[in-house]
Amino acid sequence: MPQPASRSFPSFWALHLCGWAAIGLSMWLGVLTHVDDPGRAFVGKMIFAITGGTLTLGLRPLYRRLHERGVSIPKFIVASAVCSYLLTVAWSMLHKGSVNLLWQWVDGEVIVLPSFAWLISGTLFYTFIPMAWSVLYVGIKYYQDVQTERERALVAEGQAHRARLQALRYQLNPHFLFNTLNAVSTLIVERQNRDAERMVARLSDFLRLTLECDDAPEVPLGDELDFARRYLDIEQIRFGDRLVVREDVEPATLSAHVPPLLLQPLVENAVRHGIMPREEGGTLLIEARRVGERLLLRVVDDGPGPSGQHDTAGGVGLSNTKARLQSLYGQDHCFVLQRADGGGCAVRVELPFHTHPAADRSLRKPDKPMPQASLRATPVSS
Repeated sequence: MPQPASRSFPSFWALHLCGWAAIGLSMWLGVLTHVDDPGRAFVGKMIFAITGGTLTLGLRPLYRRLHERGVSIPKFIVASAVCSYLLTVAWSMLHKGSVNLLWQWVDGEVIVLPSFAWLISGTLFYTFIPMAWSVLYVGIKYYQDVQTERERALVAEGQAHRARLQALRYQLNPHFLFNTLNAVSTLIVERQNRDAERMVARLSDFLRLTLECDDAPEVPLGDELDFARRYLDIEQIRFGDRLVVREDVEPATLSAHVPPLLLQPLVENAVRHGIMPREEGGTLLIEARRVGERLLLRVVDDGPGPSGQHDTAGGVGLSNTKARLQSLYGQDHCFVLQRADGGGCAVRVELPFHTHPAADRSLRKPDKPMPQASLRATPVSS
């Protein structure tokens, strides 16, 4: 796995100390031809750099918090300008006051406190230094975010490719193919040719879509729902009235981008462990809705409820889905398998709501995952 982007930069402390040392030395070199005592000038400029470097450390936790909250660039500029000016006022007072008192003490003069007006003179001019520090600090943070998102997208793309290649092996396993082909054979023997043709056509479409799935790390939810419906068409022909499929999908969510092959393993898990074991069959609900800036997806069955079998025999599909979500979204997602209201099993996935592919979101700062609140489904016939 690629190394984190932050490792391509020197540490914060190395940049901070070297930068302020360079400021002090450059200012000292700039006044060498204008001073009578270069030693005193060196001490004064070093105090200037030390006090400035110490005070700017107070900006670091503030900017980090603003960055984590995803504050917009205009708001950040205003905040940094105000903070930089206030810091420069304190910096000027601390620097000038300490240097003035130091030389009075060294020269044996009577200690006289300087005037406030003298202490804050020139503060507006030197405000550019903390402003430059602020721009560099946040610029590096955003660059590291860009690199991290790119690395995460590469890992997610690789895992998505492997997931497509494994789909026939894990989701379309020999057991599934055997049952489907056996069902086709039974329909032919019973002269239900129309249903047999329909099942073969759906199986062909499903295999073709699996193999021709695009290389993008994300696809519109509408396409992902269509893929899941192809799979459910096959299962509905097999199960007949035993399998009832319902959807509760908000139209606004259809353009949201999700990882490809996200819903099919969840739907297969529900059919295999929630519907198939029951002689009377059951109902499967697919729900999609927007909650603030989050996309909520739920696959719910009214079967016997979750058990260890759901997460293990459900197989590689669920674990593969979890790994891909982790690679693509980091901590900015939620995946929960839990008991549904009124019985049955519910798989809940929460993702950031966005309508552009992951490649166009390299500057996006991940939000904190939403609390794991449960929403009661309202079934609507598909």
